[in-house]
Amino acid sequence: MTANESSSSERQDRNQAAQRQLNCAQPQQLYSAELLRACQLLPKVELHAHLNGCVRPQTIKEILEERFRAGEALAVTEQQLKEVTVTASDRSLGKCFRLFDIIHAITTTHAAISRIACEVVRDFAADRTVYLELRTTPKSRPEYGMTKESYIEAVLQGVEQALEQLRQQRSTQPPPQPQQQQQEQESMEKQEAAMPSAQKGALATASPAEAASVPGTSAAAAAAAAASSYTSACCCPSAASIEEGLNGSGGEGGPGGCLPDVSEGQLGGGAGILVKLLLSIDRREDSRSAMETVELATRYRHRGVVGIDLSGNPSVGSWEVWQPPLAAARAAGLSITLHAGEVVAPRETAAMLAFRPDRLGHCCCLDSELGEQLRASAIPLELCLTSNLLTESVPSYPEHHFAELHAAGHPVVLCTDDSGVFGTTLSREYAIAAAAFNLPVAALHQLVRKSVEYTFASEEEKQRLRDVVERALAACI
Repeated sequence: MTANESSSSERQDRNQAAQRQLNCAQPQQLYSAELLRACQLLPKVELHAHLNGCVRPQTIKEILEERFRAGEALAVTEQQLKEVTVTASDRSLGKCFRLFDIIHAITTTHAAISRIACEVVRDFAADRTVYLELRTTPKSRPEYGMTKESYIEAVLQGVEQALEQLRQQRSTQPPPQPQQQQQEQESMEKQEAAMPSAQKGALATASPAEAASVPGTSAAAAAAAAASSYTSACCCPSAASIEEGLNGSGGEGGPGGCLPDVSEGQLGGGAGILVKLLLSIDRREDSRSAMETVELATRYRHRGVVGIDLSGNPSVGSWEVWQPPLAAARAAGLSITLHAGEVVAPRETAAMLAFRPDRLGHCCCLDSELGEQLRASAIPLELCLTSNLLTESVPSYPEHHFAELHAAGHPVVLCTDDSGVFGTTLSREYAIAAAAFNLPVAALHQLVRKSVEYTFASEEEKQRLRDVVERALAACI
């Protein structure tokens, strides 16, 4: 081996070692606290969020306790109860799916469903999401007096309750001025510094909702701790430029990127967020049940139901069963998004691409031919980085197909999928993308802008969203 060959081999070994380190990194090791805070300032659009997968773990625990106190026997094991309180970053794939089993066990009352819907909307609003499309499968549970229609009503009641609470909050608490925001930030940092070490440890890997539930922790301190927990072990080279561009320095946003509430107030009747609902067809359902879901979606269009989703266990069911109901949904003017390519199923995925839905979700398991068909179709793709990693659909963040599709100019939008179960937020997904794929600030801004175009909102609503997003992004620079 020559000296040049040896040097080349050593460089290759170092590169491979660095790549392995990045592949195995937890999200908080991929990006800095500053990058996360910068992404929290972005106005964001969420297009792939399952209602029951976004439930707060603390809410699961409280509902279970309420049901047990009422003397109700639920099919929940002692081990499942322990896993509810496990920090999201410590959940294995199996634990994630067992958590879904608990969620299904508790979402059997209208009160629980309304509570979950209300909290999910408020959590997304707190993460500066300006547009949210929630998706859920209408459930019929006769033993609890629940029909598919009453399930939808419970969801809508929770959404409307959240919007009203947000309106009241905005009307009684005017947005702070930059100097006040800076003082509040300094106060949060002082509160965090004064915490006992055990309390800091409990907050270190908590989601915002989990952080708020740690005993003795104020909301302000929880927010500060949740942000500061994301220290960078291998931050991307462009992270500093992203943070500088998003945080701003002396511009309209003031010191440290503190932004005035520029225009979100015009959304959702003053709530600051516009919320729509998609009804999901479960792959286990037959054609008749699927058609019932389509008919319900059509009936509730005046209440904010804008489309149909196909989801569920990707290994069951047949495309031929759902294609007629989906065609009926399209004929009724409903938008359609399909979970596709979650497992290797080339025939089904090809049929889905040929159907040309308005959007697709995931598309992790496509061969080269299907990949070419997807790119040629220009169908917008909902991508959920953390979900795909934890469900082992992709081997690592840097190897996620977001990189290839984004580089090729294919329409993509970052989403959370199941934020409660997978312990993520939309801001975290943006921070992960910025770090893992070396995205500059301009690319993040473009992702936000283009996401508006892929919504199932009306053209009038899209124009309002464009205005909101542009004014908010201008304040970020």
